[in-house]
Amino acid sequence: MNYLAHLALSYPSAGLVGGNFIGDHVRNKDLVHFTKEVRLGIDMHRRIDSFTDKHKTSTAIREKLFADYRHTSRILVDIYYDHFLAVYFEQFHHQSLGTFNDKITALLQQYMNIMPPSAQGYLRGMQAQNWLLEYSSVAGIGVILNKMANRSGLHLLQSGARSLEHHYDFFKMQFLKFYPELMCYCDSFKKEALH
Repeated sequence: MNYLAHLALSYPSAGLVGGNFIGDHVRNKDLVHFTKEVRLGIDMHRRIDSFTDKHKTSTAIREKLFADYRHTSRILVDIYYDHFLAVYFEQFHHQSLGTFNDKITALLQQYMNIMPPSAQGYLRGMQAQNWLLEYSSVAGIGVILNKMANRSGLHLLQSGARSLEHHYDFFKMQFLKFYPELMCYCDSFKKEALH
């Protein structure tokens, strides 16, 4: 999953949100520098990624994309899931995406001082360019994928929005099967971890 899902699934626990946001930016040897709740957020981030990668719906989407994108298809799955989460955000999380964006931005600001520099850069970009709101349109996904392609050199990503449009109904169906299962998985994690 990409940023929107990690943030939504860990909200409203501030430490879990902070840890989930920095999960890709922290090495195991640096975990000792964080509070217990932030470490739990980092662990939750990694578990979400593992659950998502192994899920049958993710496999079905990757199979549809693999001929054109090879291993880059894994990145597209995460971005596509965040697109559909943005579209259905209120249904799953009972608030508008705009309201959530405002709340999560304020919350993440409180953790800026503990973030590795790379995570700080992502947060500044996310806020300045409204990434979470951009996820809700195919055009916005195109903008995000173009930026990712330019930053990473993975130029195959540039056509990812066209593939999303082409297989839209199939990808949407996979997401709607997958996301409730991921929510249940995360609810179980939070109950065990925070009590």
